[in-house]
This record gives sequence, C-alpha cells and structure tokens, in this order.
Amino acid sequence: MCAVADLCTAMEPKPKESPKAPPPKVSPEQKEPRPTERRRLKDGGRARIFSWIYAAIFGILIVNIFMMWRGADSNEVSYSTLLQQIEDGYVESLMIVNDKRIDGVYSDQAVEEGRVSVKSGRSGPLGGSSSEGRFRSTKTASHDLVAVLNAYNAAHPEHRVEFKVAHQESWFGGAMGWILGLCLLVALWVFLLRRMNPGSQVLNIGKNKAVLFDSLQGKVVTFDDVAGLVEAKEEVAEVVEFLQNPKKFTKLGGVLPKGVLLVGPPGTGKTLMGKAVAGEAGVPFFSLSGSDFVEMFVGVGAARVRDLFKQAKEKAPCIIFVDEVDAIGRSRGRNMMMGGNDERENTLNQLLVEMDGFNTDKGVIIMAATNRPDVLDSALLRPGRFDRQIMIDRPDRMERAEIFKVHTRVLVLHTDVNHEVLASQTPGFAGAEIANVCNEAALLAARQDKEAIAMVDFEKAIDRTIGGLEKKNKLIKPEEKRIVAYHEAGHAIAGWYLKHTDPVIKVSIVPRGLAALGYAQSLPDERYITTREAFLDQMTMMIGGRVAEEIVFGQLSTGAQNDLERITKTAYAMVIDFGMSDKVGHVSFNVMYGRKDMPVFDKPYSQRLAETIDEEVRVLIDEVRRRAFALLEAKREKLEELAQLLLDQEVLGPADLVHVLGERPYGEYVTVNGPPRVAAAENAHSASESPATVDGPIASEDPVAENGQAAAEEPAGGDGPVASEAAVTDGNGREAEASDLAAR
Repeated sequence: MCAVADLCTAMEPKPKESPKAPPPKVSPEQKEPRPTERRRLKDGGRARIFSWIYAAIFGILIVNIFMMWRGADSNEVSYSTLLQQIEDGYVESLMIVNDKRIDGVYSDQAVEEGRVSVKSGRSGPLGGSSSEGRFRSTKTASHDLVAVLNAYNAAHPEHRVEFKVAHQESWFGGAMGWILGLCLLVALWVFLLRRMNPGSQVLNIGKNKAVLFDSLQGKVVTFDDVAGLVEAKEEVAEVVEFLQNPKKFTKLGGVLPKGVLLVGPPGTGKTLMGKAVAGEAGVPFFSLSGSDFVEMFVGVGAARVRDLFKQAKEKAPCIIFVDEVDAIGRSRGRNMMMGGNDERENTLNQLLVEMDGFNTDKGVIIMAATNRPDVLDSALLRPGRFDRQIMIDRPDRMERAEIFKVHTRVLVLHTDVNHEVLASQTPGFAGAEIANVCNEAALLAARQDKEAIAMVDFEKAIDRTIGGLEKKNKLIKPEEKRIVAYHEAGHAIAGWYLKHTDPVIKVSIVPRGLAALGYAQSLPDERYITTREAFLDQMTMMIGGRVAEEIVFGQLSTGAQNDLERITKTAYAMVIDFGMSDKVGHVSFNVMYGRKDMPVFDKPYSQRLAETIDEEVRVLIDEVRRRAFALLEAKREKLEELAQLLLDQEVLGPADLVHVLGERPYGEYVTVNGPPRVAAAENAHSASESPATVDGPIASEDPVAENGQAAAEEPAGGDGPVASEAAVTDGNGREAEASDLAAR
C-alpha cells in the first residue's frame, strides 16, 4: 500500500514553479551620481533658492503697485478749491496725513446735486469698482488747516467736518532703504576680501591656482623652439606621442608613464621644455608652481592638491606641470620641531597619494622641474610616481651653436656673425645666458645706431656677461695701473707657454664689474678628464700674476687675493677629494667639491691627518710658485713687452698676443675672427686634456666659474682683497670657485 501511494504521489502533476524574478535593475538615477551630476544637482539647488528670492521680490512689487493703485483712485483737488468747498459745506470728512497729504470724502448731497466734480467708478486691479466721492489734495506747509476746520465746525455745528490727523511712513521705502544699505555693506566686504591676499579668500582658499593651457594667450612654444637637448627632447616627445597615439605602445603591452622629472642647473631650459610640451601635447595642460601649494593656513596645501587632481581627472588624459617642485617635495623630517606639524609634509603626503595611491586614476601625467634633486623626498622619486628622470645639462659647443641660431632668428645680423665662433667663445653657458648675450648684443648695436648686429657686438656682450659692465672712467693711479698690467701679463705668459692650460684670447686692464681691475680671458675646450699635471699647470697660470709682481716690483699687493683663494681650494681638492697626494694616499673625503658653499664644521679625518693635508697643500703651492718663477724669468723680455703694450692699448686680442708671444707651442690656437692656428710642437689633441675625476662628475679647469662658465678672467690690482674678487665670474656674475674645477 505504501508503495502504491508513493507511486500515485509521484504521478501527480507537480505545480509549476514560478520563475525567479530577475534582480531589480538599478536605474541611472539610483546610482551614485557622477561628479558632473553632483555639480548639476548642486547648481539646481542654488537655482531653486534664487527662484524663491525672485518670487519674494516680485510679490513685494505687486503689493506696492496695488497700494499705489488704491491711492490713484481718488480725485485730485487743488488746495484753494478744497478750502472753498469746506466753506460751502461740501466736505464730509478729512484725514491730514503727515501735515501734507489730505484724503477726504464729499457729502452725498453735494455729489448727488452735482456741486462737486467726481470721476466715474472704475474697476480696480483685483476687480470691483472704486467708491465715489473720494478726493485727494496737498496742503501747503505754511497754512493751518486745523484752525480753519475748527472755525468752520464752530460756525456750522449742523454741518461739522470730521477730520483726523495721522502720521504714516512708507514701509516699502523704508524696507528698500535697509535692503540697499545691507547690499552695499556686503558688496564692500566682498570687494575688500578680494583686494586682500588670495590666501585670505575664505571661499576659494582651497582652490588650486593651476593655469589651463587652453586659456593662455600669446605665442605657442613647440619643440622647434627648443634647440639642443636632443636626448631630453626625445624622452619628453615620447610622452607626447603616447598621448596622441597610444595604440603604438599599448599593442606591445606598454603603459603610460605616470611622472616625468626634469632635472638640471638653472637656465638650461626645464621650464621651456614644459612650455614646448604644452604646445605639442594636444591635451589639456595644467601649469603651476610648487609655491602655489604653500599657504600659512593648515590644510590648504593638501586641499589644493586634491582640487587640482580632481579637475585634472575630469579632463583626462591631461598633463600637470609643476615648476620648482622642491618647494613642496623636500624630504620629510628635516628641520622639524618635536611634536610640530609641518604643513609642507601634509601637502607632500597628499601629492604622493594622488600620484600613486590606493585610488589612483590613470590618464593624468605629472611633469615637474627642479634644480635641487638632492633635497627631494625619496618616496617622490621612486618609479610609479616619477617613472622618468630626465637630465637637462648645459649644452655643448654644437648645441650652443643651435641655441644661438634660435635666439638670433628675429635679430638683424651682419654677414660676419658666425654661430660656431660664438659657441666656441661661450663654453659653459646655459640657454638663458645665451639668450641674454643675444639681447645685450642687440642693445649695444642699437645704442650705436647700427643697421645690423656685428660680431664685435656679440664679443662685447660676452665680455659684459662674464666680467660685468666696463668702467672706462674709473680713476686709477699710474703706479697701480702698471701693477695691473704686469699682473695680467704674467697670467697671459704662463697660460701661453704651459701645455695643459687653455689658450689666452684676450688680455685687458680696463676695469669691469664691481672690483675687477683687469682680466686675462682664455678659451677652454669641451673636456672631461683632469690629470695631476693639468692641475699643476692651471695653478701655475693662476699664480703667474703674483709672481710677475714679485719679479718686477719686488713686493706683493692685494691684487692676487682671488688667485690665491682659488689656488688654495684647488690644492685642497687635489689632496682630500681626488687622492693626488702620496702622503695622504688614494682617498676622497669629498669635502671641498661635494659641499661647495656650505661651511665644513666636521672633518671626516683626524687632526694628525689634517696637519699632513695642510703640509701637502703648502708643498703643492710652493711647487707651482717655483715653476711660475722659472717660466717668467725665462720669458722676462716677453713679459716687459706685453706689459708695455697693455699700458698703451689697454686691451689685447689674439692677433696682438701672437705678434708679441709668437705661435703657441701647444695645442690649437683659435682666433676670434679667423681660422685656427695649429701649434708647431704637437697637434691639437695633445693639448686638449682637461681636469676631471675618473669616477666623478665632469671636470673643467681653473678659469671655470661655479656653474661651469669657462671663460677665464684673471683679476688684478686694487687697494685691498676685494679689488680682485669679482674678476672671475660666470654668466650670472657669481665669483668663480676653485673647488668646482672638477665639475662643469
């Protein structure tokens, strides 16, 4: 029985299961609104608020119009007529408002008999008709109407005129006065806030200050305007090409770089490269400075970073260019007080999160420029944030020639201008300094009313950029001028006859700059290696001026202070940085070169070794002094002849030097306005050696200034040590440093 029951149960038709309802679809309105939708909703809320404000103002105007309409219903009666009608008994009641306006009603009998003229009834603004018998008049200020009414009521008690005196104010006029006054106060407050520092604007304090390239006006800079920098331009151009043609790279699995850091000395074209990217990219380009994030209020910098990336993500793909990023990218934890809160660190933390954090969106490329990569935080420099670090160094001779061609495109040039010669005369110059030379040459030519800029104008501009303004009217005693002439002649002869020195192309005893009384300018080649012999030759040339003074005058002067300072720094660099001393050994403490202008408070060696270093430095300086004495004693006649010619002409060029000193025995001598003179002793390459470290940075030589400017100017003369300090300068007028002999 149980089996049969189970079979019957199995045979019974099963009820059809209702299909499962599909999951409810989420409408676009129910999804989380996008930024544009949130902005639209926010704008809609503001529109509703303004709609209510407009409706309230419209209602006030309607009520005021209605009140004015009611007042316009009455008949207008002159005051003299009103007085006569009162005497005739036609007036039933009066109301004197503010002792000026009179509202009254005629008696029914006077209206019915037609003794007074009244207007016919007409419909009002809300329908209905206006009442008849009403009138309005204006009282004169000098007449006493109340006395007239009292006299009439006393004389005619059976026809008394009921009158009232009221004082009313216009509520609409009072309200408008208050509203206008309040609006003026608010407008003044907003105006004062906007006139103050932008950081004081409370409503916009967290907004970023980035400038969108689309809104910039003026000439668009492209890669054609960036001369030289071939390798750096290729790296940056690849990023632009990735944005314009991403399939070329993504088909092989490549991804877009997130960050590009441009590193290089000042004036080499980092910001110019950013402008070129903005002109070539074809995508939105945001440009701002690192200091735009710095603010005195807590949290403002981080808020501006968030706002910048929010705006950039809405326009992705795009590029953000941050100039001088070291303003916010300095290493964290430096110079921070215990328990303090550094606002710069908060800004940097927000920047790190936005560049490569948990919720990082793609399509936003960060380009930054700095000349202080050593102070940047390591977390900012890692791959994933700045995937590429592009070094933009000082241009070489060929690149300088291209830069000269770019900056002289708009100038009117004479046919004798040679860009190759200009490039050879400006070793170590950056792009900004070359642009300054071109502009100075144009100004000098215009000052003399020339039709075109000649080569001599460029030479004067280079001398002015290196040594400063020429001071022809500076009064110098004859004996001091003679000392300066022999001093500079000693530099020139030592540099002419030594193997590892650069050829001297100009000697002058015309004062320049702040304190330089004369200079000897040499022309270095592009060099990368420095030997001990090259250092000794350069130091011999430096001390040649002091030795010439001792030989001729038998006394010392303060004119060699700058020479001695550079010789001392060079000797210490040889001993403690480059390991060129047998007693100290092959060690490098990186003190003179690595720290540059910073004072040395702690020495990484013992006191005993310090004494050995001082002794070795003194030995080196004595050695080069003996070499200079021997050379100048052997060339005493040339020294006298060159000094006398300097006293006569004040400035000697390459032709004068060759005439007095003969052919240069070493290397290739390049004249300023002529073909090179090949040395008789050996070929050009044998004399091209220059100082550098084997495993260190690029080297240069004695005349090189701090930033690598290699036009050497040896100072001389003066009443004190300051008289010669400013003679050797770079393009920015900074004093040359011998500790930088190993880097250009």
